[in-house]
Amino acid sequence: MQKKLFSILALLLTAVLFVGCNTSEKTGDADAEQNEPSDTGAEQQPSDNETPDESQEPEENVDTPVTNDTEEDGTNGQSQQDVNYVQNGEDKTETAAEANSVDQGYKLQQLPGFTLTQEEPGKDMLVSNEDDEVFMRIEAIDASQSSFANVKTTMQDYMNAVGETVALSADELAAFKDVQNIEGYVVDFDTEKVIGVVFEKDGLITKITIHDNDKQDLTDAMLNMAATISKK
Repeated sequence: MQKKLFSILALLLTAVLFVGCNTSEKTGDADAEQNEPSDTGAEQQPSDNETPDESQEPEENVDTPVTNDTEEDGTNGQSQQDVNYVQNGEDKTETAAEANSVDQGYKLQQLPGFTLTQEEPGKDMLVSNEDDEVFMRIEAIDASQSSFANVKTTMQDYMNAVGETVALSADELAAFKDVQNIEGYVVDFDTEKVIGVVFEKDGLITKITIHDNDKQDLTDAMLNMAATISKK
């Protein structure tokens, strides 16, 4: 009887120990699972103060435009000379700058207030900036390509077509120095006039046609510029 009691107590103790050990293992496993770091798969985002290198755009290398503070004086280093003329009864002197024809073989001293442009091949226009109806047409021909007589004939034909011509005097053509040949005519209207001159100098035969009016009165200025025409 006593042996059976000890046997029952031993079985109960064994059962209690088994249950206690099993409970401890489960509790340990649960704690281990709680302590393991969770892997969410989410990437760590940079803080506001950190910028990934890929998001930084490279600085552009901007070229600073080079500026030239030196202003041209309009003469381009070419020669200048004073030109005297009379306008509306007043004596004037202005500094002219050398200008070159685009396709003709001449150069001249150009007064301020005028623009030299090409009208067509073989013909240039020196136009007043104040009145484009006041101008001087210039045709320069190499003396080896024609003769003074032929060019004079074409000038006379044009002037006769314009109106009744009057020959210019030696005084009116005094601006032209060292010329081999020269001849000129004028057609006077009420407030306008047309002047035609042909002259030979330095291997050039030059024909000029001036259109002027009483208001501008730039005939003498244009004749004095024409007198500076020379071969390039």
